[in-house]
Amino acid sequence: MPCCGRNANGAAQAKGSSRRGCWLCKAWAVLTRKSKTPEGDPCVTVPGRLVRKPDPCIYSQFLLMQLGKPVTWDNPDVRIFRNGVEQYTYDLVADTDYDVEITVHNSSRDKPADGTVVDVRWIEFGAGGQIRTPIAAPAVNVPIWPGTVVAPMKWRTPASPGHYCIEVELSHPNDGNPANNRGWNNTQVHAANSPVDRKVRIFNRHPGECPKVAEGGGPFLDYRRALYGWGLLAAMAAMFYAHTMHGDMGFGRRYGLTMLIAYVLAAAAGVIYYWNINRGRRAPKDAPPTDRKRIDCHLVTTAIDSYEFADGTGKTFDPDAVFGGKPPIWPAHIDPPSFVFLPGEAFRDVDFHTDAPDEPGPPANFNVNIWQGGEPSGGVTFTITRGG
Repeated sequence: MPCCGRNANGAAQAKGSSRRGCWLCKAWAVLTRKSKTPEGDPCVTVPGRLVRKPDPCIYSQFLLMQLGKPVTWDNPDVRIFRNGVEQYTYDLVADTDYDVEITVHNSSRDKPADGTVVDVRWIEFGAGGQIRTPIAAPAVNVPIWPGTVVAPMKWRTPASPGHYCIEVELSHPNDGNPANNRGWNNTQVHAANSPVDRKVRIFNRHPGECPKVAEGGGPFLDYRRALYGWGLLAAMAAMFYAHTMHGDMGFGRRYGLTMLIAYVLAAAAGVIYYWNINRGRRAPKDAPPTDRKRIDCHLVTTAIDSYEFADGTGKTFDPDAVFGGKPPIWPAHIDPPSFVFLPGEAFRDVDFHTDAPDEPGPPANFNVNIWQGGEPSGGVTFTITRGG
């Protein structure tokens, strides 16, 4: 097989005069050879979408929830200090200066994430809040994995007392995976006074009508496959077949008639095929409505666990510890566990309840995770302390 070589000036050249051989050379180099320089082997032109890219990231609860993993809303990459003492978002003093530190990672082992913007905002404590107030948006240079960088900033809390959630969102013009760029720090700490009851505010992400969803697939797309796929492929095959035909019919007429017949027959066969498939997919008339509809965008569901984040790198990384779920340490529930927002309803408060043991002991964490319309809406983490 032809392979890439270089002339005296270092320019790439292909051995052999065949243009096809040159393309085979490039394909073989991409599949079998490692890059000789940080920018790649100059013998091969790699499309931009395939070039190794930086991947700035943060502990992202929303991505993990979409992947079906447990999360904590006590974000390990967000720290708040006052006079050098770390604080929780539940106990911040109004109209007071705090130091916020955001740890930014880079999952890429090849490209540093220089110029990553760290956009930090505060929103009201709860889940699904839509109103965000900027805190700071510094730019940082993040080295390749496993390097990290800390983005420090000052934050003066609002003049009105309240509980706050810190939201962090990273951005980079050449980010290889923007899905892991958003994280929350949303915690409260309460002393146990069995039983423990606390309110959780859930904001309606869709106070109006549900957003329209563009249809993908379905019968219409299937029939287009039959017309533009089956038919055209058959017509192209007929074109090569017509080239071998001999007879009194004119050259152009022979080509056109053969291709037309092949197109009509193949397209008709495709339409019949997909019609039979879609007929089998149809739900019976007596099927319940939920079998035929998407999840209502106003439907809210909740779940509680006592998962705690335990990170590690290299040999200390244990997937079972990092992503292992943990049921509630004590009996706990949300009342109501699910509901449907009424038309125009902006938010609703639900009740978190747990029965803490009376005897002294270590604190317990409870993560309240919330979905709206089947999509992660946010959550909170309660830490319940006990005497002793």
